[in-house]
Amino acid sequence: MKHRHTDAANSPWPMLIALVASVPAFYDSMMPTPATWATWMYLVSGVVVLASAWRVQRRLRDRAQEPSRGHWGERPMQLKLDWFLGAALLANAVLPQSNESEPALIWRLVIAVLMLYRLLKISQPHFTETGLARLLAMGAAVLALCGIGFFWLDPEVKTLHDGLWLAFSTAATVGYGDMVPSSTASRIFSVFVVLLGYGILSLVTASVAAMFVGSQERKVEREILGDMHREMRELRQEIDQLRQEVRASRQQLEGAMASTPSTRPAPEAGQAPPTPRPE
Repeated sequence: MKHRHTDAANSPWPMLIALVASVPAFYDSMMPTPATWATWMYLVSGVVVLASAWRVQRRLRDRAQEPSRGHWGERPMQLKLDWFLGAALLANAVLPQSNESEPALIWRLVIAVLMLYRLLKISQPHFTETGLARLLAMGAAVLALCGIGFFWLDPEVKTLHDGLWLAFSTAATVGYGDMVPSSTASRIFSVFVVLLGYGILSLVTASVAAMFVGSQERKVEREILGDMHREMRELRQEIDQLRQEVRASRQQLEGAMASTPSTRPAPEAGQAPPTPRPE
């Protein structure tokens, strides 16, 4: 029960949810009429990130004498980044809107890049060594969220279907030209769509290729194992045959030695055995 409570306290999910929740607030600040919920989203996300960083730092202080177990937040640089991101999110709540201040927009862009890096580090175990079905589900979810984002941010995207198509063509770096981002918010959003969507699509493509290559490798392995088993059977048969021949030769030798009589007379009691004469 204690270990379960410790695992729940050290879970990366609160920080992951807080960072993801701050993404809509980042793009809402670039809209013509920003909403007030974006400010509260920055405040809540900053508090959650700072609380997670404080919890990890306290855990490190309590276990300073124990070796590191490779936990997601136990690296010093990541812990410093968490503290910085928490403070930066709180600062985003009091800064001017991005559509009104260019320095505020640049600051939020820098924080967004750091947030993307932290999100990738947290979610890395969920993308590595996973099955094709899970990768397909993740890819579909990311494309759906990106399509909703384009539908929300770009005034030229009239329907959700157009947003999904723009998200796919952007993530796949196809660039047909039939639809392009037209607003500042959607153009900035397309940069992150390429970074995240293209990476997931690459994982899906690599997983499909690995599936075909793996099937071919398994076929070669089965052939190699079949040849090894056949050679081992032949070697075992040869060894059994050699054993039988050695056993038969030993029995013939023992029989020949038993049937051969001794030509020398046995010495009498108290008499030394005869000394052979030199020739």
